[in-house]
Amino acid sequence: MKNLLILCLLSMSAMGQSDTLRYTFGAYVETYYGHSFASPKATEKSALFYNHTSLNRPAINLGLVEFSVSKSKWTLRGDFMLGTYSQKNLAAEPGLLKHIYQLNAQVQLAPKHQLIVGIMPSHIGLESAKNWENPSFSRSYIAENSPYYETGMAWSYNPTQRMNVKVLALTGWQTIHRFRPALGTQITIDNAKGLRFNSSGFIGDEGKGLRVFYDNYVRIPISNRFNASISSDFGVESGKFWHGGAVFLTWKAKPSLKFTGRLEYYNDPHAIILAESLTDVSQSLTVDYQLKSWTMLRTELKHSAKWGNEIVAGLLFNLQAN
Repeated sequence: MKNLLILCLLSMSAMGQSDTLRYTFGAYVETYYGHSFASPKATEKSALFYNHTSLNRPAINLGLVEFSVSKSKWTLRGDFMLGTYSQKNLAAEPGLLKHIYQLNAQVQLAPKHQLIVGIMPSHIGLESAKNWENPSFSRSYIAENSPYYETGMAWSYNPTQRMNVKVLALTGWQTIHRFRPALGTQITIDNAKGLRFNSSGFIGDEGKGLRVFYDNYVRIPISNRFNASISSDFGVESGKFWHGGAVFLTWKAKPSLKFTGRLEYYNDPHAIILAESLTDVSQSLTVDYQLKSWTMLRTELKHSAKWGNEIVAGLLFNLQAN
């Protein structure tokens, strides 16, 4: 891991001298207040969750300071974080590694080929740790129980403008400091009308036998006001299976207001991914109001067979400068 971080930092010295250095800066803050009607006095959600885990008190789920510097064919990217998300999801990482959202070096090897080395957002799934990018305010089960980040090398190839292929050599399933060699794959295809299909895979031994995992999603633009997403994953480890799925439907009522409904199912009967066995069905409704181009108010009502009724509300800030 130390060698990867050193490579990220030293890569700047290999940049060509003909181009001007280009910088970007950003800041992102995701605040929230959550309440469980089934456990009205609880202060924390179950350890099965990694986002919006505090209850009955305001908190920051994710705060980011983002920067990148580019020259010629090289880019160095570093995003550093705090919040309850990093406290929960990176609890196994030592020291300052808990606060790294991403730290990587990217080089454009050829017009269609790119190499990324370091800590990077996961290649798996529809939803990310940065909530601004997600259709619903809370994360689905399949997002919470697949990697949000990864460490290693990724080779990216664009055979056409609407297709991307990635092959990844990773240090394991969502880890920075621990090393268990693994492989990842990703294929993304877009069409001219905005339809996107993505298929991602992972194979590696996480200490309990070979883990083989696939996640697939499709984004469907139905009309100017409606779009849908369908996401599913399944995995096997030591002959035991787990799987899940989610359907999202978004209605953009007006430019500043949209509604997203989600129906999801998750089944891990042998506690392969989770700390305990779980089967659950849940429904949620997210209401988004865009106050400014850089500020969003999000509220979500959620019901699940396992956890009952919940509500979470938050204010999101997303500032970018070039």
